[in-house]
Amino acid sequence: MIDLSNKKVLIVRLGKIGDIIISSFVFEVLKKRFPGIDISLFTLQSNREVLKYNSDIDHLILSKKNLYLYSKLLSLRKIFYDLVIDLNDDPSTTSSIIRKIIKAHRVVGFNFTPNDSSDLFPQPQKDKTHIIDRISYLLNELGIKLSKNDIHPKLYLGTQENADIKKQINDIKKNYKIVALNLSAGAEIRYWEIDKWIELINRIHLEIPEIIFLPLSTLEDEHLRIKIFDKVNKELLINQIYKSFHHFASYIYNSDFLISPDTAAVHIASAFNKPIVAIYPDYEWNYVSWKPLSDKFIAIKSKSNLINSVSVDEVYNAFIDIYKQTF
Repeated sequence: MIDLSNKKVLIVRLGKIGDIIISSFVFEVLKKRFPGIDISLFTLQSNREVLKYNSDIDHLILSKKNLYLYSKLLSLRKIFYDLVIDLNDDPSTTSSIIRKIIKAHRVVGFNFTPNDSSDLFPQPQKDKTHIIDRISYLLNELGIKLSKNDIHPKLYLGTQENADIKKQINDIKKNYKIVALNLSAGAEIRYWEIDKWIELINRIHLEIPEIIFLPLSTLEDEHLRIKIFDKVNKELLINQIYKSFHHFASYIYNSDFLISPDTAAVHIASAFNKPIVAIYPDYEWNYVSWKPLSDKFIAIKSKSNLINSVSVDEVYNAFIDIYKQTF
C-alpha cells in the first residue's frame, strides 16, 4: 500500500455541493490512515460553505472558473506536492491545466486525455457505477484499500446551526414525524410543479395524520415555499426560518424523511442515512451515478428528461412504501 504519512497531498475536486459531499470520505480516510499527512483541497469558491466545518482538510484553496483560477494555480507552483489526486469525474480543461501546472512527485486521476502524461487510470462506466464507487476505484488503484465502512457521503454540520434547528423543531418531533420536502433544484428540468407538492402533502396527511411537513428552498426559490404556505393548512407545515447552507443541512439532519428532486439535498440526507424518496430525469447515467446512498431509499426515474413528468401517484406510493419499511 502507498504510504502517505507525513506527505503533502493536493486533492482536486471541482463541481457542486453534491460532488463535495460524495468525495469527502476521501479526506477522512487519508487522515485516519496516514499520520502527519498534510491535505490541501483545490475546489471552487461556491463550495466554501459546505466545507466550512470539515476538519479533515488542512488547507482549503478556493477559486473561480476565470482568470483568477490561473493566477491561483501559478502561486501553487511554488509548492511541491508528494501527490496530486484529481477526483474530477468528467473531462475538464481546468482539471487538465491543474495536472500540468502543479509540481508533484506523482499525479493521478482518470484517463480522459490520451496524451496526458499523468499517472492515469481507466474510468469505470458511468451508466454502470455510482460516483462514489468510481472514486473508491481510483483510491484502490492507487493502493489505498477501502472497506465498505470507509465509503460513505460525509458532511460536518455546524454546531450552532444544528442547535438553532433543534430549538425550533424538537417539541414538534415529540408528537410528529417530520418529512422534509426539498423544492429547489440545480437545473430547470429538476423542478417538480408546486401543485403536485400540494396534492402530495394533502394525500399523505389523509393517510398518515402523524406526519408534519417541512418545505425547504433556497433564497432564490422562496416564492415556491410561500405558495405552499398559501394553499396548505399551516398546521401541517413547519416554517423554514433559517436560510444558510448549514441550517438547510441541519433541517434535513433533524427530519425523519426527505423527498427531493435534486441530488444536493439527496446527498446531504445520505450523509445522515435518512430515508429518501428521490426523483430523477430520464438519463440513465445520472440515475445510476447519483442515486441515494442511505440504507432506505426509493429512486424514481421520470419517463422524460423533465422531473415534472413524474406523477403524484408515483411519489405518494414510493413514500408510503418507505414509511412502512421504516415504521
